[in-house]
Amino acid sequence: MAGERSIAAEGYDKLKAKLMSHGLPETVVNELIEHHTSLNYFKGSMIFLEGASTDLIYWVFSGLVDILCPEPEGSRIQVSLLGPGDIFGFMESSDVNGKRGQAFQARARTNVELGLITRDRVCKVLSRLDQPLLVQVLGEITALWSSLTSYQARYLGMNFSQRLETVLRDLASKFGGKDSRGILLIPELGHSDFAEMIGSSRPMVSRLIAEMVANKRLLYDGRHYIVIDHSANDSGELNGGSMANRNEFVP
Repeated sequence: MAGERSIAAEGYDKLKAKLMSHGLPETVVNELIEHHTSLNYFKGSMIFLEGASTDLIYWVFSGLVDILCPEPEGSRIQVSLLGPGDIFGFMESSDVNGKRGQAFQARARTNVELGLITRDRVCKVLSRLDQPLLVQVLGEITALWSSLTSYQARYLGMNFSQRLETVLRDLASKFGGKDSRGILLIPELGHSDFAEMIGSSRPMVSRLIAEMVANKRLLYDGRHYIVIDHSANDSGELNGGSMANRNEFVP
C-alpha cells in the first residue's frame, strides 16, 4: 500500500508542477486539485465513451490511459497515451442537434487511479483570478492548442513508416527508460497497439517493425521495445515535436 501511495503522490506532484509551469499560482492549483474525487479503473475498462457528459475533468495519478478516436466502421485510432500528471476529458464536440459530449473515448491501459473535478469548480476558481493572470493563462492554453494543431497537421502528411518512427520517438521521450542498448519503452505494447496509434493495419505495422529491427533502429527483448537512439545523426528528421509536449493537456 505504501508503494501505491508513493506512485499516486508522484502523479499528484507532476500535475501540480505542470499547472504551475503555465502560470497558475500554487494557491490556485491547490484549490483546483486538492478537493477531488478519486476513482480506480481496472485494466481494459472504459473510463468514458464518445458522446459522454463533459461535466468532469480527469487526471492520472497512477497507471496508463489510452485516448481513442472511434471510426465509423468500428475500429479506433489511438490519439495519445497518458501517464501520471496528464489531464484529459475536456475535449468536447457537438452532434447535429447541438448536444455536447466527449469527442473521444478513454480506456484504462493498466489499472489506473484517477482524480476527478467538476468543470463547474474549475470555472469558479478561474473566475476569481485577476484579469492579467487570466489573460496569461488563456495565452498559455492558446499556445498549447496551436502546438497540438501544428503537430497533427504534420503527422497527417507522413507515411506509415514516418508515423511509426515519430510515435516510437514520442513514446521514448515520455515513457522511456535508459538502457545500455537505447531507450526502453516501459509500457508493454503490441503490433495492434501501434496499428491503432498510426491508423494502419496490424500486418503493415509488423512489416515496418521488421524493417526497423533489420536496420538496427529497434530492438525487442520479448516484453519491451527498445528504441535505438540515432538522434545525433538524424536529429532533423521528422522533428515535429514530441508526445511529451503535445500531451501537456490532452483530450
